[in-house]
Amino acid sequence: MNESISNLWSIPLFIIIPILAAILLNVLYSRKRAISVTAVVSSLALIVVSVLSPFGFHWFTGQPAVLPTGGYTYRADLLGWNLALEYYYGPLQQIAIFLASVLLLFVVLIAINSLKKNTGTYISLLFLTFMSAAIVIMVNDFYHLWIGVEIGSLIVAGVVLATGEAVSQKAALKYTFFSALSGAGLAIALALILGVTGYANISDAIIAMPLNDASLASVLYVAFGFTVLSWIYAGGLAPIHPLKADVYGSAFPHATILLQTQSKLMLVAIGLVILRLFGTLPFAKEVMLSVSVLTMMIGVVMAMLQTDFRWTLAYLIVSHSGLVTLGISLGTVQGIIGGLFQAVNDVVYMSVLLLACEGIYYFGRGTSIKTVSGIAKRAPWLAVAAIIGAFAASGVPPFNGFQSEIILIQASLNYGMPELAIVVLMVSVTTFIALFKGIYNIFLRPDDAPQAGEKQGMPVPRMLYVCLAALIFITILFGVYPQLAINFLNEAALKVVYIPWVP
Repeated sequence: MNESISNLWSIPLFIIIPILAAILLNVLYSRKRAISVTAVVSSLALIVVSVLSPFGFHWFTGQPAVLPTGGYTYRADLLGWNLALEYYYGPLQQIAIFLASVLLLFVVLIAINSLKKNTGTYISLLFLTFMSAAIVIMVNDFYHLWIGVEIGSLIVAGVVLATGEAVSQKAALKYTFFSALSGAGLAIALALILGVTGYANISDAIIAMPLNDASLASVLYVAFGFTVLSWIYAGGLAPIHPLKADVYGSAFPHATILLQTQSKLMLVAIGLVILRLFGTLPFAKEVMLSVSVLTMMIGVVMAMLQTDFRWTLAYLIVSHSGLVTLGISLGTVQGIIGGLFQAVNDVVYMSVLLLACEGIYYFGRGTSIKTVSGIAKRAPWLAVAAIIGAFAASGVPPFNGFQSEIILIQASLNYGMPELAIVVLMVSVTTFIALFKGIYNIFLRPDDAPQAGEKQGMPVPRMLYVCLAALIFITILFGVYPQLAINFLNEAALKVVYIPWVP
């Protein structure tokens, strides 16, 4: 891979374009046509930049690089510097940001069609959600990692509040209060790592980390603990899963697409940092695996108990976050590839299910499996999309969920922990049961005769079907040709395992 040795032109655009779009959309406020043009053009620009950008770095400030053998590589020329505040754009970042920008476009199109007031302000929050995810997945220093997580937490609250429901206000308040612990955890970890190594740059800190110094072992474990705390809060892992599930269930389903994308990228980014920095500490991987398994099992059990399809999806998103972190926690090349591929697939098939849930809204009677029924007669293609999404989420071939879950199962067996493979299989089966309980009741159960004066709803917009068709195509494409995605993930996994100081 050819990487740029100078500041890469494209990396600032992933931050600047969403900020400028958010400012313009707020100024436009409710001018529908201008908002539509600005939002769509900005989304397309992000897609184009993610495709055309070469791989490389963007540096903000720095210090002489540390050599693994000791000493510094200080020279007057640029190549002699490993700069402190640093962004990196590689294959993993390319597929993650491309996918996030495509989803941003779909969400913007649906928001334009469905919202009647405060459109500009709401869509500006969606752009800032994308920006926070892009920051976290590209960053290679603790300062910007901390900033990205803090920004993301605040934006999530705004997106949830946009629904205007009492349950949304409650969820946003709780999440804002507790998510502050995530940023605080990273800030404390930054202070400890900076004090021990003298570097805020993650690559530099790894090289300078005194892992063999027994007197600093307690400091490193405290830093590890606070970083894991941030990981749990940022991604909504157990035991904080109810807070994240409340966020997913309270937001508009189309907005939840971006919220879960942001969470998955934060889980990947912080998880890889933990593995690179603390992976050789005794019990570090065991702690990460325990959190992952607990999240998977609790999330899927809670999903089976729900009587509202939105909340079923909310808890399944949480549960499948555990699948992502399971692969990363194994710390092997195969495991990391499986975890990264699971993150990509999970974002896609959960988006299919969330758009199907959005479609149910247009019939005007909510998403409760007790009160909504017979939707398949009025929207057969919506039912087909929901069933395909359920098959993919349950790991049924030939859909994408099968490919990533089989890698996770193989990685667990090769790691010598067949019990983890059994847990992955159990999550797949229970996901199938939870989803098809909701799909049967909402789509396939005979429709009860509506009472006089009951709201009948509106037809599903064609744009929603267009977005669903595109996501289903990706679901099948990655299921049949998984190497299309895996080729982007191999290098990232190899670097984490064999060259951990390289971002």
